[in-house]
Amino acid sequence: MSEREIAEQAKKQNVLDMALTFTAMMRVFSAGSKERIARHLGELTSRLHAITSSEDYERLHKDFCKWFCREISTAEKKNRNTGKVIRPSQPVSFGQAAKVLDIALKVYVFYCVQPTSDVAPRLHPFLHGAIDGPLMDYLKCKYPDVPVQATTIAQVDERTYQLLQELAARDTRDSFHNNVLLVQYDDIMWQRLNRGTGAPD
Repeated sequence: MSEREIAEQAKKQNVLDMALTFTAMMRVFSAGSKERIARHLGELTSRLHAITSSEDYERLHKDFCKWFCREISTAEKKNRNTGKVIRPSQPVSFGQAAKVLDIALKVYVFYCVQPTSDVAPRLHPFLHGAIDGPLMDYLKCKYPDVPVQATTIAQVDERTYQLLQELAARDTRDSFHNNVLLVQYDDIMWQRLNRGTGAPD
């Protein structure tokens, strides 16, 4: 491996590490999960060059989330005073897996223009909006005609996740006249709902 290749590999690893940290989800998962997720994300990102259609991207996305749900579990929660387990470790939800992937790929592809400046723009329209608790509550309130039973990301299964993505796309059309991508909608709404800059008109 050349020095340039070593530098590029280090850059990729650092971007993925930043992306995983940015999700703010690693504390939710059992010990050692971050390293396993990072390895699998590394494998996924090495295949991004081959993604040429929405269908390709959806397959890649679903495969990763299915792997995540099989292989990663939540951390058990203990009482600080007694050390007694008050919430045992359990399998993660599809919503938790997708949130990690959606935010990680937003950082990797949209913010950091990876894997290359030619490939990244082609992928932008395929990226999903990351669903968190405040956005889920907002979408449920705005579109009460669509029943969403989950109240937390931990309760979001695959079907509910798809439904929330559809609602986010609907709100993109309704609030922004379809002039922003879902990944941009995600950024706008995160600022409005988590930083208190106000909801869209």
